[in-house]
Amino acid sequence: MKNKTNKNIQPLIDVALFAILIFSFHFFFRWWAYGDNKYWPIADIIYPVYDFLSNLLYVNSRWVLSHLTTIDFSFNDNTHTIELSKGYVSVNHGCSGLKQFLQWIVLMTLFPGPWKQKLWFIPLGIIIIHLVNIFRITTLSVILNFGATQTTWDFTHDWILRPFFYVVMFGMWVVWVEKFKSVANR
Repeated sequence: MKNKTNKNIQPLIDVALFAILIFSFHFFFRWWAYGDNKYWPIADIIYPVYDFLSNLLYVNSRWVLSHLTTIDFSFNDNTHTIELSKGYVSVNHGCSGLKQFLQWIVLMTLFPGPWKQKLWFIPLGIIIIHLVNIFRITTLSVILNFGATQTTWDFTHDWILRPFFYVVMFGMWVVWVEKFKSVANR
């Protein structure tokens, strides 16, 4: 009977662990990124990574917009800005996806499961998160092109596309729990 009770509660324990890891990392990262902690030795590593990821996202989003839409965009490579007649979308450090990549790595590293599977599942998750980020930037550019008001743009950015990262991470995590977490125990 005790084993069956544990089996019924285990999904709740797993979801609670997911939430604790995601939210703990979120608040730690915000504390670090927006606090007076930029002088830690790790800052010398993080800022070049931010630059690299922001540039990669900008270049990939630029490619998608140039090749998969017929909308007239112009691009400012110096400022990583996608310019339209009705405004612009700037790809900066906050857009880079670094926080989400690190959240994914921490979540998967600390969550139970076989390392043989984690060694390919973590990089796959990073690629998927990057693709979601490209989708996010291109979607924001397209809605701006169609005359989105500042309120509409802000709502889409803050309440639809930003949380979409976490929906995708949760979905990948569910796949992990259902398919791979207990592979070693089978």
